[in-house]
Amino acid sequence: MIAIDKFTIQQHEEKYEERPLKSLLYFDGKDLNLKVSGLVIEKQFELPNYFLLLINWDCPFEEGCEIVVLNKNLKIVGSHSFTPFYNSYLLSSINEQSKNQYQLVFNGSDCFELTIDYPKQSLFSKVVKVSKSTF
Repeated sequence: MIAIDKFTIQQHEEKYEERPLKSLLYFDGKDLNLKVSGLVIEKQFELPNYFLLLINWDCPFEEGCEIVVLNKNLKIVGSHSFTPFYNSYLLSSINEQSKNQYQLVFNGSDCFELTIDYPKQSLFSKVVKVSKSTF
């Protein structure tokens, strides 16, 4: 898992309440013609078969987190949304547990296991799987 800074996201000048729900995604400054949910790329990683992006909504009191998986052709192959309704998902840390398995910690105490199945092992499996876990 290599931390990178190749992806950027469209900047919005509007008031927070007027900003669109999706933003354009760029790779090395080139417009990918893809829109993703969120406003700020918090973390981004390159792995052997895919890129992993963690995007937030830039709202610390009711933060959401979007997980986006792109293949090496820069196409979105999977995603997951931690929606902030009745909770806040402010990313504290991400740790690689094993190949394609990660531990996400939000708010210093909410722990989740993230599994990326890409390339997919089964036609009917989900690329992004998330489950609640413990430390």
